[in-house]
Amino acid sequence: MSAPTVPGTAATTRTALTAAARRRGAAAVTGWMRRGALVAGVWFWGFYAVYAVALILGNVLAGNDLETSALDVTLGAQRWAVVWIGVVAATALLPVHVAAGGDRRSLAAGVVRGALLVGGAYGVLVVLALLGERLLSTSLGMTWSRLGALPFDEPLAVLGTAVAEALVVTTYILVGASVGAGFMRARAWGTLLMIPLLVPAALVDLATRTGVVGTVANVELRPDLDHAVVLAADGLDTTLLGVGGAALAALLAAAALHALLRTAPVRPR
Repeated sequence: MSAPTVPGTAATTRTALTAAARRRGAAAVTGWMRRGALVAGVWFWGFYAVYAVALILGNVLAGNDLETSALDVTLGAQRWAVVWIGVVAATALLPVHVAAGGDRRSLAAGVVRGALLVGGAYGVLVVLALLGERLLSTSLGMTWSRLGALPFDEPLAVLGTAVAEALVVTTYILVGASVGAGFMRARAWGTLLMIPLLVPAALVDLATRTGVVGTVANVELRPDLDHAVVLAADGLDTTLLGVGGAALAALLAAAALHALLRTAPVRPR
């Protein structure tokens, strides 16, 4: 005869099993995002390396002074290389995740963790790319500066740039996932959520002075449109404000994702 089950013990066991299942589900989603970012990263950063070196050497041979970072000229293209990961995570992975026994909570947790991991890796890669550009340009006798952006002249500023760029990519992935979740809820009508969901993306651009929005917002006409410039930022306050604003944008994007995924159907309505 088996021993009687203690209600409290059974409830505790169920809670532990549920928590373990959610952790496994979140880890699986994070792993998929990591692999997807690796593939996208190999293509993007491989292409960028060829592009940047060719652009710098081409200007040297032509006797020109490039002056501006090759990466900044692309207006933050690295964020667009991975934003699709968030869209796919909320659309293609949701049915598979739920069918495998996962829930929306673990999916959202996995997407957020994956976005943070991918963002962190891309933040480091952006800084390495900028440092490599600066070294190559200055060694060839050219001047080098960023197109707006945060300060990049001291070790602390470089660290701040790495954190800010990590939060930029994190925010864009989460925004992509939110857009995907909106589509799952209401199909074409759900894509109208792109308008308010672009607020975190615009905020992170403005805070870091990068991307299309950040660059346009910091243009100065000297003295007219033909002589427009985007001045570089300086000072520790600017770095702290940029990192703080980027963190706020990432939090807003994560909150939007949790709210949309909580009631998203497995199949688009």
